[in-house]
Amino acid sequence: MARTEKGVCRDNKPEWQSWNNMRHRCRNEKHPFYPKYGERGITVSDEWYDSFQTFLDDMGKRPSLDHVLGRLDHSKGYHVGNCRWTTRSEQNLNMIRKPAPNQPRMEPITYRGVTKTMSEWASDKGISPTAMSHRLTTYGWTLDEALGDTPRTAARGYPKQYFIEWQGVRRHVSEWAAQAGMSSDCLLGRINRLGWTMDRAMTEPVRSYGRKRQSEKSPDSQ
Repeated sequence: MARTEKGVCRDNKPEWQSWNNMRHRCRNEKHPFYPKYGERGITVSDEWYDSFQTFLDDMGKRPSLDHVLGRLDHSKGYHVGNCRWTTRSEQNLNMIRKPAPNQPRMEPITYRGVTKTMSEWASDKGISPTAMSHRLTTYGWTLDEALGDTPRTAARGYPKQYFIEWQGVRRHVSEWAAQAGMSSDCLLGRINRLGWTMDRAMTEPVRSYGRKRQSEKSPDSQ
């Protein structure tokens, strides 16, 4: 990075964090989200990758701290014309409604005679569409557990294949969570929802519920 951009980076830290996260997701093979981006062919234009100033000139400042860097077409990369600042809720809805061409479109869900989209069910439960999707697909919850009043059984937990490799060691998510002194939900939330690296997710102290978790707000979920 050119030395002349250092001052610009300091004065625009939220935008710089979004820019830096974007670059690492797409080109750093050690980044935990690289398989979902760089490995899938999601790229960053050379103009943006090489210069934060160019990225800032094209995108402008984030309208608010709730805005993240989003792509209009999730099958394409980060470049002028395919990116915008969007809220997390808008981003989640866009990801549900506009899946990549090689992914099946999420069908409406009918539960107890009522049919709604996943985002609508998620809104009713007070969680994000992404969290609802994980409950029904990744974690294997039943509709009663995900949408109704039936408590999730402790035995259901996480699928046996949910392993994470970190520092050259591959362990089940529950083992990593126990080592860090937190729940599996907390660890996965830090990685999948907040976009933290595994290093940060494992080492950042878990705050008590009585405090505001300002440090756990990710500047860029996408």
